[in-house]
Amino acid sequence: MSPGKNSAHRHQLFYGWVIVGLCLVNLTVVFGVWYSFSVFFIALVREFGWSRASTASIYSIFIVCNSFSSPLAGYLLDRFGPRLVMPLGGLLLAAALVLVSTTQSLWFFRLSYGLLAGIGASFMGFTTNSALLSRWFVRRRGTAVGIAFAGIGLGMLILVPLAERWIAALGWRGAYLCLAAVVTCVALPLNLVLARSDPAAMGLEPDNGAQPRSRRGRPSGKEVRIVNPAWADQPWTLARAMRTHPFWLMMGAYCFGSLCFQSTLMHAASAMVDAGLALRLAGLYMGLVGMFSSVGKMLFGYISDGLGRELTNTITSVICTLGLVAAMFISPEQPYLALAFVVLFGLGYGGATPLYPAAAADLFMGGSFGLIFAVIFLGNGVGGALGSYAAGLLRDLTGGYLYAFLLFIASLWAACLFIWKAGPRKVRRMARRASS
Repeated sequence: MSPGKNSAHRHQLFYGWVIVGLCLVNLTVVFGVWYSFSVFFIALVREFGWSRASTASIYSIFIVCNSFSSPLAGYLLDRFGPRLVMPLGGLLLAAALVLVSTTQSLWFFRLSYGLLAGIGASFMGFTTNSALLSRWFVRRRGTAVGIAFAGIGLGMLILVPLAERWIAALGWRGAYLCLAAVVTCVALPLNLVLARSDPAAMGLEPDNGAQPRSRRGRPSGKEVRIVNPAWADQPWTLARAMRTHPFWLMMGAYCFGSLCFQSTLMHAASAMVDAGLALRLAGLYMGLVGMFSSVGKMLFGYISDGLGRELTNTITSVICTLGLVAAMFISPEQPYLALAFVVLFGLGYGGATPLYPAAAADLFMGGSFGLIFAVIFLGNGVGGALGSYAAGLLRDLTGGYLYAFLLFIASLWAACLFIWKAGPRKVRRMARRASS
């Protein structure tokens, strides 16, 4: 590309921000469906009389299938691009939701929602959008991922309360048909029209090739510093990545982090109802968790670009822990504790979410990152599935969620330790620009 053309591109809207907007919509839809299960959970227990552990097993199977189909999703993304993979995921997810609306048994629910919806959500969800964003952004990776991942919180804010209202008005079967319509009418056409594989396919560069600038328009005093060139210059493949300690440490971080986050989001509404809150209020609170998580994703994604992934994640872990402690003592006489949980857990969980894929990209960015990250993401399935089922089992055995929340806190700090040990700061970090 000639210097003149490059300069012209820099004065236009960088298409990478269109990709950020598309990923935000994808994650809003996928995770709105995902986390709405927390309100369907109570409706299913009431209608079928299933135990909490048996009902939670549906969600556990969903997470396992979502995570274990991620390597396939990552491979297909690397091979065929997002304009095939994302719409295919939308079709599978919509079909699964239609099938769910016809279910009469636990095994069919596990098959349709757990298996099919889990695969569909994988193709249009966390791993594929993370890998796509990492192709378009390097210096602003944390910021871009944070903005796009705010869609997870928006999905909770918009679709979880809507699902609760649809359940009240149409029953849970009708509510699932409404969610299928959202996937079909919103996510599918946008991906078919807007998705692009990488900036090179459009004659562009990551971050639009622009140098970092301060708020006043002058060149910024910071730049991406390659701390370990020998590591960063590796042509990373899955086999090569799997022979390193950071690969397994990142998988462990995802396992323990997911055990905390996924299990909390699965059972929080049920815990609130157990504590004496109305289901409608619990659904509203879960939506507000989504709102604050969106703030956390954008704020801490931006902060991590300067402060580093590890230190930023430690800050979010402290905030999230305070929210979980508040959740342990929610009661109708202490409504401020529910609000404290909403704000603190929302900010902490939201802030941590973009740090994991950004840290993985700092370590293993390359032509096979989609597949590498998808395999790392398998840890998410193991932790989320085990934690969701274990929390339901603890609730059945003890009659409350106290021990489950203690488990969540311990897992959160194990994940924090694993990210420090993985050390993305030892490969890439923001540093002060050397004066010329």
